[in-house]
Amino acid sequence: MSTTNLILAQHNTFLTEHLFLRKLKLEDATEMNAFTSDPEVARYMSWLPHESLEETQRIIANLFLPNQLHHWGIVEKKSHTLIGVISLSLHHPHLAEFGWMLHRNYWGNGYMAEAALPLLQLCFEDLALDVVQAKHLSENQKSGRVMEKIGMRNMGHVFVWFPKFEKARTADYWALSAEDYFRQKQIT
Repeated sequence: MSTTNLILAQHNTFLTEHLFLRKLKLEDATEMNAFTSDPEVARYMSWLPHESLEETQRIIANLFLPNQLHHWGIVEKKSHTLIGVISLSLHHPHLAEFGWMLHRNYWGNGYMAEAALPLLQLCFEDLALDVVQAKHLSENQKSGRVMEKIGMRNMGHVFVWFPKFEKARTADYWALSAEDYFRQKQIT
């Protein structure tokens, strides 16, 4: 894992056409709170909307900063505004899982797929992973559309339990193998 952490540490930032991905800072709390406090953004997430700026600061300090190798803030280049977060959890030396959230005002612009593509490249070309996976609550079809756009395949769905819902919900599971990634790359 030490080589993996070194490679992740060497990839603090990514530039895309419209976005700049960078490590999060405590000073991002106000901009992050603008979307983490939105009930529509939290609707399909495992967490409840943040009730205060202090709650967002605690989440940044307790989750994002100690694990910053795995999280990037998504900044829109045009406005220089933090509009989301994308995460890469390494569950195994050969498997990673995406997670993301995006400010509602920026939905529908293709930004999440744009943010995910350089991380897919990192996963398969630098980290030499075998599979990248992601999941979303089945009713959140927009998230599934992002996964489809970046070349992932729907692998089916299972029931998941989130305490905030107090009942089981179905989640769609998606995956992209290294083999499929490199095949798609040759085509484009």
